Amino acid sequence: MGEVHQSLLRTLFYTAIIGLLFYRSVQYFTSELPPIGSGLKRLPGPISTLPYIGRVHDVDRMQAWHALQKFSNQYDGLFSCTLGGETHIWVAREDVAQDLLCKHAAISSARADLGAYPDVTKGNKYLPLLGYNETFHRQQRFAHATMTRGISNKFHGYIGLEIKKFIHDLTANPQHFYDLIHLFCARVSARLAYGSADSAPEHITNADQFLGQIGPSGPWTNLVPFLRHLPDWVVPGQRAVTLRQEKEEKLWKELFDSSKEAGRTKTYVSASLEAKASGESGKPLFENETEAKYAVGMLCTVAVFTIAGPATLFAMAMILHPEWQDKVRAEIDEVVGDEMLDLKHNPQLPILRAAIKECVRWKSTVPLGVPRLLDEDYSYDGYHFPAGAVVHVLDIALSQDATLYVDPDKYNPDRWLSASSPNYKGPLTVHPRLKGHHIFGRGKRACPGQDLAEAELLVFCGNLVKCFTLGPKVDEAGEKVWPDPERWSTNVIGGPLEFECDIRVRESMNKDLVEKKDPETAEENM
Repeated sequence: MGEVHQSLLRTLFYTAIIGLLFYRSVQYFTSELPPIGSGLKRLPGPISTLPYIGRVHDVDRMQAWHALQKFSNQYDGLFSCTLGGETHIWVAREDVAQDLLCKHAAISSARADLGAYPDVTKGNKYLPLLGYNETFHRQQRFAHATMTRGISNKFHGYIGLEIKKFIHDLTANPQHFYDLIHLFCARVSARLAYGSADSAPEHITNADQFLGQIGPSGPWTNLVPFLRHLPDWVVPGQRAVTLRQEKEEKLWKELFDSSKEAGRTKTYVSASLEAKASGESGKPLFENETEAKYAVGMLCTVAVFTIAGPATLFAMAMILHPEWQDKVRAEIDEVVGDEMLDLKHNPQLPILRAAIKECVRWKSTVPLGVPRLLDEDYSYDGYHFPAGAVVHVLDIALSQDATLYVDPDKYNPDRWLSASSPNYKGPLTVHPRLKGHHIFGRGKRACPGQDLAEAELLVFCGNLVKCFTLGPKVDEAGEKVWPDPERWSTNVIGGPLEFECDIRVRESMNKDLVEKKDPETAEENM
C-alpha cells in the first residue's frame, strides 16, 4: 500500500505541474490576442523554446542584445516573446517609441516588479525602479530640482576640481586608466551628494553590483518570476542581493548623517533637507528621512556608471580612430590654448561634442533599454499591445538602424557636423549635444541627470585628449593590440570591459596642467 500511495502522490504531483504549465501557456497565448472584432493583429515574434519559460536556446542572458537585435531585424523592429510567463514587447522603431513612450506616456510610464527586488515598484528606495505613482513623482521632482540647482551653479566646480586629480593620477599610473575613469565619475558624484569624495570607491562597488542585479544577467528570479517565492539560498544570486542592500543601507545612512551633522551646504543632502512639498507650505517633501537618504544615495549611485561607460567608450573610440583623435585635439588646442578645458569652452567645441555623441550612437551603453509596464491596451500600425506587457525599447537596434544612420556600423562623428547629413542639426554652437538622446530614456521617465552627464563628459573627454595621446598597446613581439569593442559589460547600463592601451602625456603639454592638485583643500568643498 505504501508503494501505491507514493506512486499516486508522484502522479498527482507531475499532473499538477503539467497542468500548471498548460494553464500558464494558454493564459499567455490568449492574453496576447487582440480584442475580437478590433481588426488588430497580434505582434509577430520568435517561437518560444519552452512553454511559460520562453525563448532560451539561442538567447544568451549575459548578452541578450545580440539575439534580440537579430530578432529585431527579422521582424522589422517590432516583436513580442514570452519570458517566465510574461509578455515582453521589443521596440526598435523610432516612430513607435516616440508615440508610445512620449505621446502615450500616461499608460507606458510604469515599471514592472523585478524578481530580484520584489515589490520594488511600491516602495520608496530606488527612483529608477519605482512605479508610476506619487512616490515616483515626489522623488523625480527632487531629482530635477537638485540637478537644476547644480546646473545654475556649474555643479559647484567639482568637475573641474576632480579632472585635475584625474590628470595627475593618470600621469603617474596610466596602466590604471580604466579604474581611474570610474573613480573620477564616482568622486564627482560623491562630492555633489555628500560634500566629500572619500566614499567614491564604495559607490563604484555598490553601483556595479546593483546594475548587475537588475538586468537579465542578474539572479534567475529576474527571468523566472515564480522563483521569488523560494528561499534566497535556493536561487543563485538572490542572497547577494540581500547582502548588497544591507551594506548599501548602512553606507547611505552613515554618509547622509555625517554630511548633515557637518552642516555641509551645496549637497544633495542639504537639498533633501530643504525640499518642501508643493502647495503645502512648510511640509517636507519626503515622508521621512529614510526616504531622503535613499533619494540622495540613488542620485549618487546612478551617476557613476551612466557616465563612466560613455567616458571609457570615448577613450576606446579615440584609440580605434586616431584620425578623429587628431581632429578633436586640433580643435581643443585652437580654442582652449594652454589653460584647462572648462564648460565655458563648450560652444566652441562642436567636433568634441560630435565625437562624444557618436560614441553612444555607435555602441549604446544601454543596449536593452530600461523596461516599462503597459497599463492599458495600446495599438499602433495595426498591432495590438496588451495591457500588462513589459515594453523594451531596444536601444542597440535603434542606434544601428540604417534608415536613421548612414553606415550605422561606422564610427563617424561627421554625421553630426556636416550640413548634408540627415542627422545634422544646427547651430553648431549648441548642437550636437547629448541631452535628449535616447540612451537617457524618453517621456516622463527620462533621466533627470542629462545636464550633469553632458557637462562631465565634455570636461573629461576634452581634457583627456588635450593632455594625453591614446594608442593601442604594443606587445612583446612589437604587434599592436587593438581594443575589442565587442567585449562589453553584462550590466543593464554598461560600457566596454577593461582593455589595455598606451597612454602618454603629450610632449607639448604644459607641466602645470599635470602637476598634483589636491581637490580636498579647495574652498568649493566647504
